[in-house]
Amino acid sequence: MRITGGRLKGLVLASPRGRGTRPMTEKVRKALFDSLGERVLGARVLDLFSGSGALGIEALSRGAREVIFAEADPRVCEIIRQNLRKAGLENRARVVRAHLPRDLRRLPPGPYDLVFVTPPYGRGLGELTLENLPRDLLAEEGLIVVEESKRHPLAPGKGAFREYRRKVYGQTVLYFYGP
Repeated sequence: MRITGGRLKGLVLASPRGRGTRPMTEKVRKALFDSLGERVLGARVLDLFSGSGALGIEALSRGAREVIFAEADPRVCEIIRQNLRKAGLENRARVVRAHLPRDLRRLPPGPYDLVFVTPPYGRGLGELTLENLPRDLLAEEGLIVVEESKRHPLAPGKGAFREYRRKVYGQTVLYFYGP
C-alpha cells in the first residue's frame, strides 16, 4: 500500500495481515483526495476505523495539520504508529484505541475539518457511527466521508448531518456529509 500524493507520494506502508481490516484501495483513496483538493490543506482530521492509517497519512502527506487515528485493535494501532514513524509524522498525529461507535465521546474534542469513517463493510457500523457522531466534532464547514460497499448502501437521514453527494468507484461508495 502506497501514499498516492503529496510530499510522501510513493511511500510504502505496512498493512495489518489477517486482522479483518479492509484498506481503501489506492485508486479510491487517490480519487477521494483529488476531489477534496485544497480542503485538506491545514485541516484537522479524524480518521475512524483507521486500519493501517493510510487514509490519515495520505491527508498529512497532502498538507493536513493534524490527524487523530481511532482503531480498536491494539496490534493495528501499533502498525499505525510504525507507519507514522516511518513517515516522520509522529508529531502531527495521535493514535487512540477506541471501539466505535461506542467510544465516540472519548475521542479528543473537535472540531475536525474532515472526518473519515471507513468501517468493515456490511456490518452497519458506518450508519451507527454517523448516527452517534456528536455534532460538535465537526467544524462549521466540515465534511464527513463514509465508505461502504455498493451492496450495503447507507440509509438516508442519519444523525445530525445531511448527505450532499456520493461517488461510486466499482463496488465502493463514498458518501459525503456535512452540517
